[in-house]
Amino acid sequence: MPASPIRVGIVGLGRSGHDIHLRNLKHLPDDYRVIAATDPDAGRLAAAAAEHGLRAHRDLAGLLGDPEVELVVVASPNGFHAFQAERALEAGKHVLCEKPFGLGVADVDRMIAAAERNRRILQPFQQRRYEPDFRKVQEVCASGILGRIEFVRICWHGFKRRWDWQTLTAVHGGELNNNGPHPLDHALELYGEGEPEVWCDTRRCLTLGDAEDHVKIVLRGPSRPTIEVELSSTIAYGQDRWLVCGNAGGLRGDADRLEWKWVDWSAMPARLADPASTPDRSYNNEKLTWQQGSWKPEQATDGGGGGQPAAQPVLDLYRGLHRAIRQGAAQEITPAQARRRIAIIERCRNSRR
Repeated sequence: MPASPIRVGIVGLGRSGHDIHLRNLKHLPDDYRVIAATDPDAGRLAAAAAEHGLRAHRDLAGLLGDPEVELVVVASPNGFHAFQAERALEAGKHVLCEKPFGLGVADVDRMIAAAERNRRILQPFQQRRYEPDFRKVQEVCASGILGRIEFVRICWHGFKRRWDWQTLTAVHGGELNNNGPHPLDHALELYGEGEPEVWCDTRRCLTLGDAEDHVKIVLRGPSRPTIEVELSSTIAYGQDRWLVCGNAGGLRGDADRLEWKWVDWSAMPARLADPASTPDRSYNNEKLTWQQGSWKPEQATDGGGGGQPAAQPVLDLYRGLHRAIRQGAAQEITPAQARRRIAIIERCRNSRR
């Protein structure tokens, strides 16, 4: 007999809670049923309750006291995530926490401790790990056809002004918290094990708030690729989302297309460094035999921040969470992995003080 759907309560019915979590969970009726929500906007809460048949709780305490709620989705503004997640875990609920997964490693450590103490699952919402283009980039890099990966550039580019709460430092807005966790997650997966050296530059360019809307982060370390992450709202001529450089070839492209080419060095003439002068003062030159590959997604996706995230990665993350809660499967994206990302964001934030 199949297990009953996991009963969900959502904290916050804004762009994330309503448009990403509530709407997408409707596509997984055998796995999840959203039964309750809370939001400080009474009108928004009442409208969602009427439309979706939810129990409307006046505050977090009411939702956490609901005995039918098994999983709490924390989708409130950035500064509340860690506190609300910890309270939900202490109330005996499993928790999915939106990004940022806390404002610093101390927040993450408290959440992890609460999850372990109460034997509950704490799930970071890093759904972009499941994006088809990222998975294809991982596959091509792991195949070895590009050789040793030396440099990776990840770009989330746009040109726009914002003036909502996510542009204000007083409520922990800015690109580091709002979108930074996603490309950083990709970057660290491609970087591999070990703690990288971190260089970061943040600027306020077009935003009408006081938080950063341009971020450049560089990760590097011994025997690891140098990885550059750039999130910016001030780039009128956006570049490819992906640029991967290996010592046998490279890859470039976006969420809707990727292409790569490589040289099979074993099929090329052997060469050795030669200190002698080249004939007729020429430069070394050889004809390269390129092999090529390309990819397009089977379904529509999105290319970065600023728009409605595609449904498929969200649903894939929730399917994995269902297996973890109902079947005891290992989490595919762990709190410890998210902690590593938050540690870099915290270092970037501290470096500008």
